[in-house]
This record gives sequence, C-alpha cells and structure tokens, in this order.
Amino acid sequence: MQNFSKMSFAKKIAYFAILTAVTVVLLFVGGNIHLGPVNVNLTLIPLVLCGMILGVRYSAGLGAIIGVVFLIQGITGLEPFTGALFYANPVILTLVCVLKTTFAGAAGSVVYKLLYNKNKYVATFVSAGVVPVVNTGVFVLGMLILKTPLYDFLASAGLDVTGMNPLYVILVIVVTYNFFIEFAVNLIFAPAIYKVIKIIDR
Repeated sequence: MQNFSKMSFAKKIAYFAILTAVTVVLLFVGGNIHLGPVNVNLTLIPLVLCGMILGVRYSAGLGAIIGVVFLIQGITGLEPFTGALFYANPVILTLVCVLKTTFAGAAGSVVYKLLYNKNKYVATFVSAGVVPVVNTGVFVLGMLILKTPLYDFLASAGLDVTGMNPLYVILVIVVTYNFFIEFAVNLIFAPAIYKVIKIIDR
C-alpha cells in the first residue's frame, strides 16, 4: 500500500504498538464521554488509521484486540449490556465482539487501498465511513442471533419489547444513535486522519 509498503517490519510493529495503546486508552476513556444517553466510541478512529498505514492484516489484528478488550469490559462488569449477553451465550457474544471490529478494520483498509490511487482524500473519507457501517452491521446480525437474551436484558431494564419486530428493536432501541454518532465522529476526524497519512507517506 503506497509508500507504507516499504516500511520495515520493526517500524510497522512500532506504529501498531502506538495505535494499540491509543485504542486501549480510548476504550476506557470513551465510556466516560457521553452525548446525551449515548457513549461516544472513539476507538474506530485509530482503527481506520491503522488500516490506511499498515494494511489489512494489522487493522484486522487491531480490530480483534478492540473486540477482546470490549469483551473483557463486559465480563468484568464495566459494560453491563455486553456482560449480560456474554453470560447468556458466551460463544456467540465473543464472536460478535471480536468479529465486528475485526471485519470493520479489514474492510476499511481494503476500501482505502482500492480507492487510494484514484483520490486519496475520497479514499480517506470512504474508508472512515465504511468502518462504522461494517462494525454496526455485524453487531446487528449478532443481536438477531441473540434475540432471546437481548429481549431479557431489555426487560430487566424496564423495556417490554415482547412481540416487536427484532430488527426494529435492534436498530431503534439498541443501536439508536450510536451508529450515527460513530459515523459522524469518523467523518469529522477524517481530514485530520488524511493529514496524518500525508505526513507519514512523505
């Protein structure tokens, strides 16, 4: 991928380590940043950047790390929603947590690589937009599989969704504004990401 493909392995590992550290910090800080009732997820920004600088394997790897850390937060009680669904079905919930960010990171990197030679700026924006779309898409599919424990969790929170269309429940009640905020945050930071890419690509 452009000049980044000429990076030494050691330099790639160094970039990956930095992006991983930033991501882990954002995972914990993001839980304390709220826009109304919604947590602002900032971890997709370094995931996009990783895919652009280091390529598919690294961005998929970082995505997997994000998923594992988020899963640990759920198991330890820092993220009640994830924790409740994990104890109801640990295998499926683990797959959902890990695969959604793994696929999102890989997809963003692939899209960036495909568009880079046509227009670097467009490639940056499209890649930044694709990551939250894929992340949310895999999450929605996972929640459809975990419909029963999801409904149980919502009932315990005082929301009776019995008889409602599962897709409606997931998109309107569970996902709500999260996707739109993640999407907007990524697009807002896309110009900054583009500037970082230009500096590193010199």
